[in-house]
Amino acid sequence: MALDLFLQMADPWNWGRGVAVRWLIVFFFLAVLALLAVGVALLWRRGAPGTGSNDRGDDALEALRLRYARGEMTREEFLQSNEDLGGSAQPPIPPPPEGQTTPD
Repeated sequence: MALDLFLQMADPWNWGRGVAVRWLIVFFFLAVLALLAVGVALLWRRGAPGTGSNDRGDDALEALRLRYARGEMTREEFLQSNEDLGGSAQPPIPPPPEGQTTPD
C-alpha cells in the first residue's frame, strides 16, 4: 500500500504503465508543433497578401504608373491595363494638355 502511494508520487504521469502509448502521444504532439512551425515559416516567407512588400502584382502596377507618368501610353491604355492588372478603380488625374499649366 505504501509502496503504491510512493510510486504514484514519484511517477505522477504514471510512465511506468503504457509507456509506448505515452511516447506516441508525445511524438504526435511534437509532430503537430513542427507542422505548425513549418506553416508559420512558409507564411512568413511568402508575406501577407495585399501588404505590397511581396505582392508581385504591385510591381506591375507601379511599372504601369511610371509608363503613364512618362507619357508612354494614353489614358485609355493605362485604364485598360490598370483594370487588367487588378488595380484600383480610381484612375489617376490625367496630365494637362501640352502647353497648359495647372492652376496653383
